[in-house]
Amino acid sequence: MRYIVRTPVWESYALLDFGEGWRLERWGEHIVQRPDSWAIGPAKTPPSRWQAMHTYRPMGSYTGEWHPPLPEKWPLSYGQTWRMQLWARAGRFKHLGFFPEQAVHWEWLHEWVKAHPEALVLNLFAYTGGASIAAALAGARVTHVDSSKSALTWAAENAELNGVCSIRWIPEDARRFVQRAARRGEKYDVILLDPPAYGIGGKGVRWQLESDLPTLLQELQPLLRPEKGAFLLNIYSSGFSPLMLYRLVQEVCGLPGAVEIGELALATPHQRLLSTGLYVRADW
Repeated sequence: MRYIVRTPVWESYALLDFGEGWRLERWGEHIVQRPDSWAIGPAKTPPSRWQAMHTYRPMGSYTGEWHPPLPEKWPLSYGQTWRMQLWARAGRFKHLGFFPEQAVHWEWLHEWVKAHPEALVLNLFAYTGGASIAAALAGARVTHVDSSKSALTWAAENAELNGVCSIRWIPEDARRFVQRAARRGEKYDVILLDPPAYGIGGKGVRWQLESDLPTLLQELQPLLRPEKGAFLLNIYSSGFSPLMLYRLVQEVCGLPGAVEIGELALATPHQRLLSTGLYVRADW
């Protein structure tokens, strides 16, 4: 088992500082301050002295406001050898539309697809489409599944921003789609999933990561093409240890290739690392 910490390189995004339950970031031309439960310990500079242009103020578990308000949306660019643009957007929750740390996954996926032209990619819990677009830009045919219609609309806007039209949009609960795809005998070269800790999908279907992930991994196995393929699972829940997640994927999903377990992180200019989540990936 290899354990690796990976951090992305951005031009239009930067983690400037973090600590005391907050992070300070640059999203394009906007400096924002927002809460982060993993930003434990002292900051390099106390948050009371941060010069944030916009601060997120929580007003409940899943709602809050930006003061002063951010624009409805603005584009951010990613990439050096290849380019992608995504819409950042401020809403009632602290997230701004995508997770910058996942750029390391986009890079890996783009390179894998370039080496395997016209790969079939299945992206589950696909949110606003960063991974789907990275794969499509490399030449993949992508099936993008998410139960949130607003997330699908946002993802389609991101695809249009990049001139991408090779993505199939599926507004459905991930588990139901996987079960139907298995009955139809569908196979995919790459399967990606980024499940939430908890969620309510279409028609009130509930999702609980710890109890539902093992079953989903088992149901995914027939969809993986055995002769060549790649797999990526990314989670933000602190309920899994790295060893627990590694064992679960190995035993339940039965991946044929070498499995890498790692942690995504964001680095400040002082090279302080803020942990953001765990991942498991493999290719064969």
